[in-house]
Amino acid sequence: MITPKRTTLIPVLALGALAMGYFTVYAAARADDTPPPSPPPDQSAPHGRHHDDPAWQACRKQADDQKLERGEARHEFMRNCMKSAKQAAPPAS
Repeated sequence: MITPKRTTLIPVLALGALAMGYFTVYAAARADDTPPPSPPPDQSAPHGRHHDDPAWQACRKQADDQKLERGEARHEFMRNCMKSAKQAAPPAS
């Protein structure tokens, strides 16, 4: 024998299952979409911790003038240049 509670429960469960299937298909379709392209980076903003440091920029220009390629030699040059720039700078008061 079917009670009134069971007669309302069956359609509710059926609608729930149908809705769940719809949202699963919707989520799968959304996952296949390609994300929107990201905006290009702002070229005026500094991108690292040294890019606004005048001493670092001067050392970088010297390394570029010497045509030092990326790698250990350029890294060592930049390290020594920054070290000498710190020693040459007057102490902050």
